Amino acid sequence: MFLPETSKQAEQQASAWGASPGRLFRCRQACQDREGNRRRIAVASLLALCVGSLLLLETGSLGRLAESPISNPGRVLLVTAHPDDEVIFFSSTISALHASGLEVFLLCLTNGDAHGLGGVRERELRAAAKALQIDSLHLNILNDSRIQDGHHEEWEQEYVAAVVRKEVRRLLINTIITFDPAGVTGHKNHKGCHDGVRQYVTACVREEGMQRCPDAWSLTTTDDVRTHLSIFDIIPSAIDGHRGNESAMFLNHDLLGMFKAMAAHKSQSRWWRHVLLTRYTFVNTLQRVQPLLTEWTLPLPAPSGLAATAATAEEAGEPQGDQVTTAAMTSGAAAKRDKFMARMSRRVMKNIRR
Repeated sequence: MFLPETSKQAEQQASAWGASPGRLFRCRQACQDREGNRRRIAVASLLALCVGSLLLLETGSLGRLAESPISNPGRVLLVTAHPDDEVIFFSSTISALHASGLEVFLLCLTNGDAHGLGGVRERELRAAAKALQIDSLHLNILNDSRIQDGHHEEWEQEYVAAVVRKEVRRLLINTIITFDPAGVTGHKNHKGCHDGVRQYVTACVREEGMQRCPDAWSLTTTDDVRTHLSIFDIIPSAIDGHRGNESAMFLNHDLLGMFKAMAAHKSQSRWWRHVLLTRYTFVNTLQRVQPLLTEWTLPLPAPSGLAATAATAEEAGEPQGDQVTTAAMTSGAAAKRDKFMARMSRRVMKNIRR
């Protein structure tokens, strides 16, 4: 028997059958109840997803990378293109890394001077870094004529790679995190960050071997629907992102710090509403950057003439030659990094199953 889905269909069907007014009323009432139940189920499902996401966000072992201390967590270099990238896209990663006791360094390849606000945006980034618990000595903002801010600016991969190499050697970095090939928003400068980092990793692996080079990870770009799911993308990300040592997931448990950091970027206030609506505020998924071992590249050029605003006590000298081969970049450290990422992924799935 055909059951009407809406009150209007019920009226039409009852009229066609010549039903009595009482039967017509009962049929209409049943359809209205059915519609109401569907709405209630939809709302309840949405609330359950929200509550589940919040619980995952607040779970200590999930918001942090590991419950137990890591014997050699290493040093992490975050490579971004503009002031505000660190909070709009990477705040989840930064908060999770800090919670796990890792040292976080930030290399911003431009000062965001596309509209003549370079000085203003540098000051804003320093305030935002403080809100995100990034030490001022761990922040390096470049103002290099060969790496300029702009949607149409094309960066030389080899030059960016040389800049990254200099920073890695100076700070003895174990892990690099940056954008993926799509750059989340498609911005050319975001893509330039990834291309430069991958070029560096490729050259490093070829020249020094895999065990002596830092791991590199990129922030996964999602489609528009998932990007704007906000907090509701935590559970899909946890399920979809469990791929052993090749992927990692970070949750943001310092939302207050994130909002303070965003408020520091006053010149970029037009983007604040987008921060609340995107998944990147609450969750980051990363994929390992693979070196392009099939390509033969020239040696990386020295990044001469860097007009960098670098706040670091170690800037007096750059490690050279054998100095790069330190305990932080031995095969043992590389194995610990892999074990660290695998442990984090297992804890994510363990909490979801609970």
